[in-house]
Amino acid sequence: MSTYPSQFSSDQLLEILTQAKTATAIHSTDDMIIETANDAMIAIWGKDKSVIGKPIEEALPELKGQPFLSMLQSVLHTGKTIVGTNTRADLMVDGVLQAFYFDFEYKAITNQAGEVICVLHTASDVTEHYLVSQRQIELEAKFQVTNEELAAANEELSAANEELAASNEELASTIEELTATNDELAESQHILQTLNNSLTESETRLRSVIDQAPMGVCIIQARDLMIEDVNDAYLQLVGKKRQEVENRTIWDAIPEAAVAYAPIMDNVVTTGVAFYENEAELQLIRYGKAEQIFVNFVYEPLKNADGVTEAIMVIGVDITEQVTARQRIEQSQNRLNSMVMTAPIGMTVLRGRDLIIEIANQPMYEIWGRTPKQTINRKLLEVFPEILGQPFPKMLHEVFDTGNRLAIPEIPVQIVTPLGTVDYIIDFAYDPLIDLDGNVEAILVTVANITEQVNARHELEKAKDTLKQAIESAEMGTWSVDLKTEIINYSEQGKKINGLEASDVLTLKQSYKMILPEYVEAVRQAIKESIETNQSFNIEFMINPADGSRARWVKSTGKAYYDDNNVAESIAGIIIDISDTKAYNQQRDDFISIASHELKTPVTSLKAALQLLDRMKKNPDPNMLIMLIEQSNRSMDKISSLIEDLLNLSRMNEGQLRLDKSTFVLSDLMNQCCNHVRAAGKHELVLQGDANLEIYADEHRIDQVIVNFVNNAVKYAPNSKQIFFNIEKTGKMAKISVTDTGPGIPPEKLEHLFERYYRTDASGYQNSGLGLGLFISAEIVRKHGGEIGVNSEWGKGSTFWFTLPL
Repeated sequence: MSTYPSQFSSDQLLEILTQAKTATAIHSTDDMIIETANDAMIAIWGKDKSVIGKPIEEALPELKGQPFLSMLQSVLHTGKTIVGTNTRADLMVDGVLQAFYFDFEYKAITNQAGEVICVLHTASDVTEHYLVSQRQIELEAKFQVTNEELAAANEELSAANEELAASNEELASTIEELTATNDELAESQHILQTLNNSLTESETRLRSVIDQAPMGVCIIQARDLMIEDVNDAYLQLVGKKRQEVENRTIWDAIPEAAVAYAPIMDNVVTTGVAFYENEAELQLIRYGKAEQIFVNFVYEPLKNADGVTEAIMVIGVDITEQVTARQRIEQSQNRLNSMVMTAPIGMTVLRGRDLIIEIANQPMYEIWGRTPKQTINRKLLEVFPEILGQPFPKMLHEVFDTGNRLAIPEIPVQIVTPLGTVDYIIDFAYDPLIDLDGNVEAILVTVANITEQVNARHELEKAKDTLKQAIESAEMGTWSVDLKTEIINYSEQGKKINGLEASDVLTLKQSYKMILPEYVEAVRQAIKESIETNQSFNIEFMINPADGSRARWVKSTGKAYYDDNNVAESIAGIIIDISDTKAYNQQRDDFISIASHELKTPVTSLKAALQLLDRMKKNPDPNMLIMLIEQSNRSMDKISSLIEDLLNLSRMNEGQLRLDKSTFVLSDLMNQCCNHVRAAGKHELVLQGDANLEIYADEHRIDQVIVNFVNNAVKYAPNSKQIFFNIEKTGKMAKISVTDTGPGIPPEKLEHLFERYYRTDASGYQNSGLGLGLFISAEIVRKHGGEIGVNSEWGKGSTFWFTLPL
């Protein structure tokens, strides 16, 4: 919209209006809003006061397509006045669209700053004056012609008088000759009568031929352009009745053609040279209705014996149907060419059974590896001889034979290009193009190079398979919900996690009953927000599986999917059993707490011993000194042991637990280890089995494993007086076991003993440690290529064992 102001005060409007001498209006803005108009202007428009305040094309819709709005806008933007005289405007007055003629002025009105604020429109209706002047011009032209003809007649009369005088002189001699020629005249008269009869017969035949001619024929007198004769075909051609053309000039009968063709007919009369025009486009009033037709016609001069044009014979043939049909064909051809050239996929037109390449677009040239110069107007099989052994030529000729469309998806094809033979996978279609006789004249070939899409689909299928394998290997379940039915579709693993049978069908509402109450609302809200925001959700919660198994933690992700109207129609995602992860995280948190506590105890003890030693450094007490040093050593040993466990854990996490292997006798290692237990005197370590068995292993790491087994026996079976070592050879493996006679281990805890951070307490005992000993031992044994395990029966003691390659 324009930014020009459109609001004026009453004083301003009155002051502007006083400048007009006739019908006046004021327009503003690019829409030319009628700010005001006097009665004279409204009368000219054939409207009432309701037009004021409206854009001019809304108030006078008949002005659309006429030049006045653009002229008003030009004055508004340039400030230059536009004046018009005898200007035609078509206005709707009394419900009838009529032609009027005006003298008008569009004048720019400016403010004090020189800015154009509106356009002053003044107009005078000169329709009557204009039509009278036009009629006067026509009459003057006819009068001028009449004067010229009269002058010519006077000149002829003067010449005739002179000839008459000369003739009088000759008359006497002529009378003598006349008598001699009377006899000849009588004979000539007889001949003339015969000729007149023949001429009459000839004219009759000509009239008959004209009347019966299939083309329009009109005979026009050259001197005054009066219609002398016209046949029915001509009347039908121009859409007139016979009484509308008889005794009238050609341009009175057909005024709508006068502007374009009156000068041409005058030229034919003057020069005697025929005029021909083919496919002339005429706007004729035929039977009271304006029509556009196409005509082949000729203005043929009819001359007398002296070569003077006496009449003009107009011969015309209505070829509107032929031209329209050809235009439709051309339009159809142009649309086809436009469609081919702008299509995003390869398209070409093959003309005739020789398969001449008539047109092709750029995507087709890219598939062919050719240029237009190498292909257009050439035979397909000459350009691409390599397809002779392929099925395409036969398919093309079948389309010519049957007229049926042929389309095949994902077909391989080989094209020889300047860069070598290229293998494509294409979707193609052969569409027959039918001529006016119903025969196949050409084939529209559509080719979509889907090589990349097919390859991508194959890759996608591989990716889907890989994803499916990954999901299955990760023990993830998939799920989806149809939001209309709310039925959940689970994968096999999804049903397993939820404790469902393969045939079970579950709705979304029913699934909420499996969720522990404290998590239900969070799950509902996550799904609701995902649907409303088109965002995915990720939530953890606990469920009671449908099969009655123990409650488990699950993690579920999901995302909503929408139809074309952006309405959510489904939601889908994955579900994972994270019970073990949750347990592991809990163990890790417990471990951190335990590690803090376990380190704090010896550090506190060491700190206390060091503080006492610091106080007595000037006056040491030998007995106290020995006790504090022993206490400090025990604390340091405890700290070192804890740090060693942490270091081993760190090395294993980073894959840096190295083995320094050597050959040694197992019994020697077992006799030398665990001296701290022997020194305490509470337990007897009894060695049994093959005392000479040698292995190749990391002696220090194996010592760690055995010490850990013994420490656990001491810790969890403090009343077991004897702890038994046993060495035996089993095939190519050595098996070492440590057995106590303590209370044993509950069955439900056995499977977790070698997990990271797991600690089990024997009832009634206070135990310490990080819960890493057995986990580290298991990693050491596995690193050697052996196995580790435990056998225990509640109330009858436990046997921890491991194997090593010899």
